[in-house]
This record gives sequence, structure tokens and C-alpha cells, in this order.
Amino acid sequence: MLSKRYCEVNMVDQITVDKDTFDSMQKCSPFSESSGDEAIGQARFPNHLIFLESALPWPSNFVEAASIPEGVPSVVKEVADSGQDLTVLGLVPDDDYSVEGFRHVIRWSRPEGLFSGFEKDDYLVPEAEVAGLIRALQLDTDDLQKFDSFKNETAGNREFFICTHGARDACCGTFGFPAYQKLRTQFADESTRVWRTSHTGGHRFAPNVLEYPVGIYWAWVTGDSLKNAVNREGDVNDLYKQMRGWAGAGRLEQVVEREIFMIEGWKWLNYAKRGTTYAGGETYASPAWLHAIDDADVEIQFASPDGSEKGTYKAHLEYTGDAPFGGCGKALGFERQFKVTSLEKTSN
Repeated sequence: MLSKRYCEVNMVDQITVDKDTFDSMQKCSPFSESSGDEAIGQARFPNHLIFLESALPWPSNFVEAASIPEGVPSVVKEVADSGQDLTVLGLVPDDDYSVEGFRHVIRWSRPEGLFSGFEKDDYLVPEAEVAGLIRALQLDTDDLQKFDSFKNETAGNREFFICTHGARDACCGTFGFPAYQKLRTQFADESTRVWRTSHTGGHRFAPNVLEYPVGIYWAWVTGDSLKNAVNREGDVNDLYKQMRGWAGAGRLEQVVEREIFMIEGWKWLNYAKRGTTYAGGETYASPAWLHAIDDADVEIQFASPDGSEKGTYKAHLEYTGDAPFGGCGKALGFERQFKVTSLEKTSN
């Protein structure tokens, strides 16, 4: 059974755009929102994601900022050379959260097996210790005990990260900053922190709002859609278009997972789950970015928090065509779109 929104909005209209007359200076976010370029499937899914506090201004490439602590770029390169899947994003210092001479370092890691939330390591360390901490987190865990005194006990927190990186893309500043202001002033409290962050990818979906530890990415959230996404209230079907995806799943699994979310409702965010994709004769047991395929099968295993409900959703997806994107100085491009053509739930 497919959600009611499936028949209403999941079909993609073919849109023809003349490359010779396309205005590359138009805002990329409103263009994609109206062009059929769906945000779903665009949540990034590295094994490890580190948010590093570092003062503005930032250039287009955050890690080239003058405020980056000494040694961090070389450690990040060393981690990449070791074959680890790590992304480092920036955090703007906050009057309430920041401490002079110290930096926040927040790492999210994807667990093995079924899970509902990402594992968190939260530190507030002296600036001179940032590179050493990242090295210990990623390359030499025996040294982590040296940083125990700098740990923050925020395991129960909800953390929101909003891209406001205007130097990277105009829409992130134009649409991201107002969303950040609203979240920061209306929703932040002792158990909910709200941060400005550097480029999260997908600037054409601005404002981009990331929520951890659940790992949900929202796109184009303003007004009531922003309020409902944060408060987890209202009909989830009203947020169909705004769901960019769950970062615990691969690209096509995110498309399926959205359909399940529409059926199960808000409780689904608390379910442990894991996806597997079968495409082109290959099995992808870990999240994968699949592009040039015409169809695929996806399985999403799940379990309720108390273990009383367990099962598997099985789905088939098909490629429906290309949707245009571009603007904010970027040339016209096209993104492949996919739809779920069948979805079946089995219980264990």
C-alpha cells in the first residue's frame, strides 16, 4: 500500500529548459522547488560527520578559513588518506554555547545494524587541542582518554544545524539565515541547541535544516512546515516535499523511507531501521549513492523502540526522468528522479 501523497505528488513532469536562455543568476532554491527537482534522496550519509566551531568569515571552502585551528587540515587529509569516510563542517560560534579560547567539536557516527539515532561524541576543547582530538577520534582511539575532561554530557539533546553559508551559495544566506533565527529564538532550550553551519550540500534546497541524533534532513522548510518539523506535529504528509531524507540510508533507500514515513507517521522516526538496495545485479548493504540506473529493489528492516513490532518493507523503484536545477551562478543541470511503484510490509 502506498501513501495517499504518492498519487498526488510523486509523479515527475518532464520539464524542458532552453540552455541558451536559462538565467543562471536566478535563485537556485525557488527554481528547484518549482521545477520537479525533488529533495528526497539528497541527505548526505558519511560514516562520520564532524561539526567544528570556527569563527567567520568563511570562504567557499570552509576548511580554508583563517580561523581553522592549526593542524586540522593536515589531520583531515591524513584521515582521508587512510580511507575513512569523514566529512567536516563548520559551526558559527554562539554567544550562549561558546567559550573563549575553546572550540566545540561534535562528531556523529553511523552505527552498525538497525538504528534510530547516530552515535554522538561532544567535546569543548582548547583551540590548540582540536587537531589532536580529531586525530584521536579517527586514527588513534587509545589517545581519546586524554580528552575525557573536555567531554560534554549532551547525549539527550536534540541538535539542529542550519546552513547559512552565503559565501558558498546565495540561497543559503538568503533563506537559511531567517530559518536559523526562527529556530534559535523560538525553539532552542536546555535540551535543544540550534547552530549555524557551513555548506551541507544541496544549496538548491535551502533552507536546509539537519536534525541529529535522528539524522533527518529537511529542505525548503519555512513557516508552519518548519514549526511542524521541529515539533513533530501535524500530518506528516504535509511535509512530503520538504523531506530531504534520512542520513542513515542510501539515496534510493531514502526515497522508500519517505513513503514509509508517510504511512507510519511521526513514530517512525524512533524506529530502528536499516536499508539494503538491489540494483544492476549488485547488493548494497551499506548506504550508496546510485545514479545511472533505471530501476531497483529496496528493503528496509525495522523494529519499534520496545521491540514489539519488527518487520521489513519491500519496495520497487523506477527512474521517471530528469528535472532541471541551477541558478545562483551555476549553469543548468539535470537530476535523475525516482518513484516508488510498489511497497509491501511484512511483519516478523
